[in-house]
Amino acid sequence: MTKGFGMERKVFKNITVFDGFEFFKGSVEVVGTVIGRVEKNGVDIAVQSCDEVITGDYILMPGMINLHTHIPMTLFKGVSEDLPLEKWLHERIFPLEAKFISAKMCNICGMFGMAELLRSGVTTFSDMYFFEEDVALAAKEINIRAMIGEGVINFPSPAGRTPEQTIEYTEFLANKYKDDELISVCCAPHSPYLTHESYLLKLKEISDTYKIPFHIHMAESRFEVENYKASTGKTEFERFEELGLLSERFLAAHCVNLAEIELEIMSRNKVTVAHCPSSNMKLGSGIAKVARMVEMGINVAVATDGSASNNNLNLLAEAELVSKLQKVDRRDPTVFKSIDALKAVTSNAGRIAGRNLGTIKTGAPADLVLIKTDSYEMSPVYEPASALLYASSHSDIQAVFVAGKKVVENGHILTIDEENLKKEFLKFVSKVREEI
Repeated sequence: MTKGFGMERKVFKNITVFDGFEFFKGSVEVVGTVIGRVEKNGVDIAVQSCDEVITGDYILMPGMINLHTHIPMTLFKGVSEDLPLEKWLHERIFPLEAKFISAKMCNICGMFGMAELLRSGVTTFSDMYFFEEDVALAAKEINIRAMIGEGVINFPSPAGRTPEQTIEYTEFLANKYKDDELISVCCAPHSPYLTHESYLLKLKEISDTYKIPFHIHMAESRFEVENYKASTGKTEFERFEELGLLSERFLAAHCVNLAEIELEIMSRNKVTVAHCPSSNMKLGSGIAKVARMVEMGINVAVATDGSASNNNLNLLAEAELVSKLQKVDRRDPTVFKSIDALKAVTSNAGRIAGRNLGTIKTGAPADLVLIKTDSYEMSPVYEPASALLYASSHSDIQAVFVAGKKVVENGHILTIDEENLKKEFLKFVSKVREEI
C-alpha cells in the first residue's frame, strides 16, 4: 500500500510477529490507521519515506480484546471480598451502585479502568454497565475501542430508565455509533434471571436489525442455574434456543455451570463464550469446561469481568490463568496450549468484535502491541508463545497503538493527563471509603 497524503507510515521490520493465529519472523507496514502490508519468510518491506522504522528484539501482536467488562466498577475494586455471587451482588454491589453510580462516575472511573487496560495491551473492550454514552466519551478521549452495552434489568436502572426505556436507548445508541471509528454497540441484558423473556426478545430484534452482539451473563453460579431450571423446567441454553435467542452474535459471559446438552446447543448455534476465570474462582462459581468447549468447536475468548470481582484488568495474565487452570482441571498438560490462550484474547475475540480486530493482516485496524523480549523476566525466548503467555508482564510492553496512534509508551498513557485523572478518580474513592 502506498502512502497517502497526510497519512503516517511506519514499518515494524524483521521482528517476531504474532498475527492472531501464528508466530513468524516478518515485517509489518502501517499506513495511517490500518495495516498496509504484512510480509514473512524473509520478504522485505521498503522503508524509504517511512516516518518511523521499528526493529530489534520485539514481539508485535494485535491489540488484545477484553470481551466482558463493567469498566466503571474500577471504583469498587476490593469492596466486597470472600462472598458468594448472590451475596456479593445483592448485599454489597447493588447498594453501592445505587448510591454512587452517576454519569460522571462512569466517565471518570471508566477512564481509569481504560488506562489500566491500555497499559496491559488491551485496545478493545466490551462493556455492560450504565451511562454508557459517558463511557464512550471517556473511550474516545483516551483513544481505546469500546463496544458499549447499556445494562437491561427487570427494574429501573441506576441511570433512571425503565427496562423499556433502556431497550429504546439501546436502539438509539446503535444508530448513533453505527459509523464510529472507535465506538460500537451491543445489546446487554444482564442475565436470564434478572431480565424478563419479553425484554430478551425485544433486544434480539435489535441485535438482528443492527447486526450487533447480544451480550449477557450465562450459567455463572450453581444457585442461578438450579433456580432457573426449577422455574422454567429447562436449562438456560435449552430455553434460549427455544426462544430463538442464540446466534453467532450471542456473547455469553462466564458459562461455568453447564450441562453437556448445553455445550451441544452452544456449538450448534456458534455462540461465543467470554470466559472469566479469576472472577469465577474468587466468587466460588467453579471452573468452566473450556477445554471441552474448544474440543466441540465453541469459540472461546478470555475476559476479565469487572474490577469488583477480579481486582485487575490484566487480560494476558487472565489468559495465562486459563491455560494453567484447564491443564490442572483436566490433569492433562496438552489442553489449552499457549497459542490457544493467545488466540482467545485476539482473533477468537475478534470474531464477534468484528472489523478484523484481534488480527494483523492487510486492511485490519492498526491496533498493535509492541513487547520487549530482553527483560530479566522474559529472557530467554526459545518459544515465543510460551514466553509471551507465561513469562511476560505489562512492564515488557514498549508501546501500544490504537488505529495507528501511539497511546502508550513505556507504561505512560500519552492521550490524557494521567495525574489529573488520578486526582478525579480519588475523589470518588474517598466517598466510597467513607461509606464502607
